[in-house]
Amino acid sequence: MPVPLRPLLACLLATLPWPSLAGEVPDPLALAQLDGFALGVEAAGKFSGVVLVANGDTVLFEKAYGRRDENGDAPLQAGDRLNFASAGKMFTSVAVLQQVAAGKLGLDSPVGQVLKDYPNRAFADGVTVRQLLTHSAGAGDIEELFGATHSAERVRLRTLADMIALHGGRAPEFTPGTQQKYGNYGYIVLGRMVEVLSGQDFESYIRQHVLAPAGMTRTGFVDCSDPAPDLAAGYVEVDGKRVRNCATLPARGFAAGGEVGTARDLLRFVQALNAGKLLPPALLAEATRTQREFMGLGFFATGYGEGVPERDFRWGHGGSADGICTDVRHYPRTGETVVVLSNKDAPACYAVSNLLHAQWKGP
Repeated sequence: MPVPLRPLLACLLATLPWPSLAGEVPDPLALAQLDGFALGVEAAGKFSGVVLVANGDTVLFEKAYGRRDENGDAPLQAGDRLNFASAGKMFTSVAVLQQVAAGKLGLDSPVGQVLKDYPNRAFADGVTVRQLLTHSAGAGDIEELFGATHSAERVRLRTLADMIALHGGRAPEFTPGTQQKYGNYGYIVLGRMVEVLSGQDFESYIRQHVLAPAGMTRTGFVDCSDPAPDLAAGYVEVDGKRVRNCATLPARGFAAGGEVGTARDLLRFVQALNAGKLLPPALLAEATRTQREFMGLGFFATGYGEGVPERDFRWGHGGSADGICTDVRHYPRTGETVVVLSNKDAPACYAVSNLLHAQWKGP
């Protein structure tokens, strides 16, 4: 029977020696403690996945834990592909910001400037690109894409246009710009705007203008049921039985996330952004600056506030769904990039990705 996660984590944290680090690059002791922590959470049955830590372009730590499929014996490998869940929203954000950089769109352009036939005029005229990127548009979610009871609807909702046809008639949940509420539907709208502006379908655009320039050769859009041996499988409980999470999730990635790939490829994505290969540096700086609460322009931009060390500020994105937990963090002050991909439910992967900076703070 699995050990409960919280008591185990508390015990592990209490026994760590918490070094006083003179530098700000994780040293061998800190990385060994990270390894031990991940092994402990794996032993509790709460984590399997890949953990990568880099400083700049140098990979300091990379290791896989657990099994590729909980019903099989094959161990996960560091180069295996896992589902990114909502961390894939960063690709949509980059695609939209590329349209901004090309002068085709402004951050404060309304949806209707591009989607001229968008059904609800209050949404089309009142919601801006910036609000969609920061989850402050009142766009809501699209429940029909998730859960075992919506399998028939998922079959019908194959394109971004299909999804907008379903919910394009509803007004914003609140006056755009007055609140922040995380959801998936706004990114479907953003993805459709990219399609209209570029003349390409969303998958083709992301492959050509985001993945290829970043050198992300192991990342893409893959059917959940694809039998490729390097694809990690996630599971969910439905009607008292453990089944593949294909039973509750979209069949493949789309504008709100769900692409599959490797930890190394996500590091390449961060490196490509920092090198100016995907966005102009000034626009990246604006996108990864906190715009509202925890959000930049499509990137989480958090770890700040009174009493919080400057080194804790980070940008990136997390993601979770049935049998998936993902965390991508880049710390500009220290140069670290931490990537944790898991084929287990949240929240264990977040505890793993947070450990190095928790060590700096001490108990």
